[in-house]
Amino acid sequence: MGIRLVEDVGAPLTVVAVDLVIESTKPEWAKWATYAMAAAGYASAQFGWIKGDYIKNVGIAALPAAARNIYEQVRGMSSPVRSRRLSLSRVGRFPAPLVEQPFGGTRLV
Repeated sequence: MGIRLVEDVGAPLTVVAVDLVIESTKPEWAKWATYAMAAAGYASAQFGWIKGDYIKNVGIAALPAAARNIYEQVRGMSSPVRSRRLSLSRVGRFPAPLVEQPFGGTRLV
C-alpha cells in the first residue's frame, strides 16, 4: 500500500505547524490546541464526521503532546499544593520572609 503523503506525512506536519504557530503567537493556548487536535481527530474518526484518514492521523499525531500536557498538569497539581501548605505553616514573618541584610552578622569592635 505504501506511504500516502497527504494522510501519513501531511497530518503530523500539520500538527507541528499548528503547534509552532500557536506557541509563537498565543503560548497560553498551546495546550488547548493539542487537546483540540487530538479530540477532533479521534472523534471525527469514531463518529464518521469526516471521511478519510487525514483528520484521524492529525489526532494520532497530536495525542503524545496532549498526553504529556495532561501528565504535566496532573503532576504539577499534586506537588506544589502540598509544598505550599507545608511552607505556609512554617512562615514566621508576615507578609514577607526575612531578607538578610549585607554585613548583617558582623560586629564592630
